[in-house]
Amino acid sequence: MKKTLTTLTLFLSTLVLAGTLAAQQGSSAGKGKTDGTGPLVDPSKVSNVTGDVVSYTAAPGQGMPTLVLNVGGTEQSYVLGSYRYLAAQKFAPAAGDRLHLILWACTSCPQGNVVAEIQNVRSGDVLKLRAADGSPLFAGPQGGRGMRGHGAHGLQDGTGPNPNCPYGPKG
Repeated sequence: MKKTLTTLTLFLSTLVLAGTLAAQQGSSAGKGKTDGTGPLVDPSKVSNVTGDVVSYTAAPGQGMPTLVLNVGGTEQSYVLGSYRYLAAQKFAPAAGDRLHLILWACTSCPQGNVVAEIQNVRSGDVLKLRAADGSPLFAGPQGGRGMRGHGAHGLQDGTGPNPNCPYGPKG
């Protein structure tokens, strides 16, 4: 009886340990760095691009919004960030609009940079996508450092509390 209890205890402990390890590995799979720092953006390394809008692709459920500019006869694509943030800011460039982009170096981004700010040359409208420290403004109050529960934080896209959230504000 004692041997059976010891074996059962050992077996259950092994299952718990294996489940914990699997959960840790599964939560970080395919997400890159998991230390909360996100892409390594360097705001001191600035480049500028000015071009005419060829297309702007942005809709719910279609991935990250993408802006294609004609820069000196060459089409260049830029991934912008959260669709919800861009929609809340009423960002909707039309084909032919002339835009000036401020880019910051990003060591962990496929393009080698991130769009920090977009200015419509004709209207003068400016859309900021990054804070001075390089963190994305479209990530909401956590500054792009991941969600930490629900509480009163609301949407993590910069548009404010979600009135339909079942977790609602606490207090």
